[in-house]
Amino acid sequence: MTLFTKCLILTSAALTPPFLSADAGALEPIEALGKNIFFDEKLSIPANKQACASCHDPAKGWILPNSTINATTVVAPGAKPHAVGNIKPPANAYASFSPPFRSGNFGPFTPPWEGGNFWDGRAEGCGATAGAKCPTAAPRGAVSATIRPSDLPSSKQAQYAEFLGPIADQALNPFPNDVEQNIREKNVCQRVKTAKYKDLYRQAYGGEIDCSPNPKENPAYRTSFKRLAVAIAAWQASTDVNSFSSKRDRALADDKDHKFPLEDFTDQENLGHDLFYGITSSLNPQGKNALCAACHNGVPQGQAADPRGEAPKQLYTDNRYHHIGVPFNRQIPGVGKGVKTGLRTHVTNVPPGNFRTPTLRNVAKGLNGGFVKAYTHNGWFKSLESLVHFYNTRDVLRRCETLGITNATEKEALQNNCWPAPEFPNPAVVVVGNLRLTDSEESAIVAYLKTFGDAHTPRP
Repeated sequence: MTLFTKCLILTSAALTPPFLSADAGALEPIEALGKNIFFDEKLSIPANKQACASCHDPAKGWILPNSTINATTVVAPGAKPHAVGNIKPPANAYASFSPPFRSGNFGPFTPPWEGGNFWDGRAEGCGATAGAKCPTAAPRGAVSATIRPSDLPSSKQAQYAEFLGPIADQALNPFPNDVEQNIREKNVCQRVKTAKYKDLYRQAYGGEIDCSPNPKENPAYRTSFKRLAVAIAAWQASTDVNSFSSKRDRALADDKDHKFPLEDFTDQENLGHDLFYGITSSLNPQGKNALCAACHNGVPQGQAADPRGEAPKQLYTDNRYHHIGVPFNRQIPGVGKGVKTGLRTHVTNVPPGNFRTPTLRNVAKGLNGGFVKAYTHNGWFKSLESLVHFYNTRDVLRRCETLGITNATEKEALQNNCWPAPEFPNPAVVVVGNLRLTDSEESAIVAYLKTFGDAHTPRP
C-alpha cells in the first residue's frame, strides 16, 4: 500500500459542527490545487517516489510515516536512490500561523527572534507585504528565497496576499532539494501542466500555467513555480489542514463555561492541563508548574493572550527559538556533533542550540499499533513519556558520560537512568531540568498532550 493510498483513509471519529472540516469539494480552487500538489508523488525525480505527504503524513500527525526510521536514523529518505536528509522533518500543520521572521525582546534565555519556518527560521516570509524588507540580522546565514505580491497576477494580488509568508517560502524548498524531491522548478511546472488537476491552476489564477524559459532574467516557469508554492500555502492555511478538531477542542467547546476543568476530560487529563500551565486547583493544590506553557503557548496574531490555555485556537507554540539541552543524536547518518546549530545557521550571531518551538498539536496522533514517533529537531526522543521525563529530570539524573557512555541513545539513557550532556552548552536553566514532578504527574502531562490530536484527517 502506497502512502497516497493509505492517506485515503479518514479517521472514523465523527465530526459535528463546528468541527466539520473542509473536504476537497469545499475547497477553493487555489486550495484544491495546493492539496493535489501536496499529495502528488509524480513531482519528484525519479517520478512516483516522493510527495510532500511522504514526509508529512496527515494520518501520523504530519510527520514521517515510517516507524522504523523514526526509531533509528530519524531523517527521511529522498526520491533519489540513497539520498537522505540531515534533520527530522517537522510537522507542517498549523505552521501557517507562524508570523514572518522578526526581531523582539523575549527574555534573557531566548534569542531576540521569532517566526519564520523550518527549524532555523530561514523561510522568513519577508515578501508577504509589497516593498517589505527582510529583517536586518548581521551577519546572516542561510535564507530561503521569498515570494512577493508581484509574483502573483495583478488581479489576484489582493485576494491571495494572505497566503504569502513563511509557509509559502518554505514550499519553495523541498522540490529542488537533491535529498528531497530532487526536481527542478521547470520540471515541476511542466508536470503540473499535464496533471489531471491542471485545470485548477487556470481556475485559481485565471490563465494557463506558463512553463516558458523566457524572459531569461525571470523565466515564466519560475513565476509559475512560485504560484504553485502559494497554492500549497493556501491549502496549508485551510481548515482541511488546521481543523482544530481534537478532543481538547471538542471538550472545550462542549463545556458549560468553556473553562478548565473540562467535563469531558478525565481527572488525569485535567491535572495535566493544570500542570502544563501551573494552575493551582483541587487537582493541583500545590500549584506545581511544569512550565510547558513557557514555550508551548500561543494564539493567532490579533487574538488575546491565553495564559490558562482556554482559547479556542490555542496553537501550543510561541513560534520562538529555545535551547532545552537536547543530546546529540549519533544515529543520524553523516551528521557530526555540533553541525546542526538551529537558529545560528540562519542568524549567525546567536548561540548554537536554539531551535524553533514546534506546535504540540497532533504530537500523539498515529501512535497506535506500536508506531514510533521521533521528537525534537534531531529525533533523539522516541516517546512523549521520555521527553516529559527529560524536562522534569534533565539536571537531576547523572550524566551518561560519567558511566562511560558517549553520545548515548535514548534507549541507553533510559536503561542506565542517566541523561547525556547537551549537544550544545548553556541550555536554558529556568525552564526545564528539575521540575520536581512525580511519576503520576509526568503521566498526567502526557495524557493531556494526547488530547491534542485532530480527529479530522485530510484525504488526497
